[in-house]
Amino acid sequence: MDITLAPTPTANLLQHGRLACRRCFSSDGNTQTIGKWQMVNDPAAWGSANPTILILGFSKGFTQANAFRTGRFEDIPFKDMRTRLTEEMRMLGVIGKSEIIDQRMVATETEIGFGSLVRCSLSRVNKKGVLACTGEVMPKALTEEISANLKTCAKTFVGDLPSSVRLVLMLGTTDSYIDGCREVVRSLHGPRFSEINDVSYRTGHVVWVHISHPSGLNGNHPAWMAGDASTTSGLKQHLAIKAIAMSGAVRLQHFDRFKSSEAL
Repeated sequence: MDITLAPTPTANLLQHGRLACRRCFSSDGNTQTIGKWQMVNDPAAWGSANPTILILGFSKGFTQANAFRTGRFEDIPFKDMRTRLTEEMRMLGVIGKSEIIDQRMVATETEIGFGSLVRCSLSRVNKKGVLACTGEVMPKALTEEISANLKTCAKTFVGDLPSSVRLVLMLGTTDSYIDGCREVVRSLHGPRFSEINDVSYRTGHVVWVHISHPSGLNGNHPAWMAGDASTTSGLKQHLAIKAIAMSGAVRLQHFDRFKSSEAL
């Protein structure tokens, strides 16, 4: 899966703010239809421009896309799911036990960057004939006609990460999404790519780890957070924590309890 594109602009594409990227748009419009898909040109980044940890969702949902048009910029990412995201980041040691994730989604942040695998907003016509950005959208984006745009976006924003990045947290743990993302990252980084475990991989000094998506629609999130290794979601949490510890990007005070786990 080779991807050939024009050289990436030298400006830091993780700079907090709205981004002037139109690589997938050939006309002046901000919306385009590609098969069953609709793509809206609204790329952005939050937090540190030279982060140690980069947190990536998939794409803006309707809630976030609407906030992009009408709301305060810092309120856009992971809107309406920040309580879950805060709990998850505390548990993983990414933020302190008294911190909330909102405090990190600002221009003055120095350690954590936020964005999405696809920086523009994506939605897909569902079985009812209406646009949706949930359900099968994430895995299908990696296999249907929109996948070319997804790969262009990945090349642009995660193909050449700042040297400061040690850990990329990918929100989404379905097997099909992990497999699809793994192949995209492999295609971008070639011989620098190596496997770690079922939910993680490495490109040079950067560790990529799939963790639970904090959306309220993710019914597997409670089981992932509980971390019972006898369940599929709990096992994925254990594997994620081991990979995160390998990155050296965070201190996991409770990591000792995983060292002897046969699941790892």
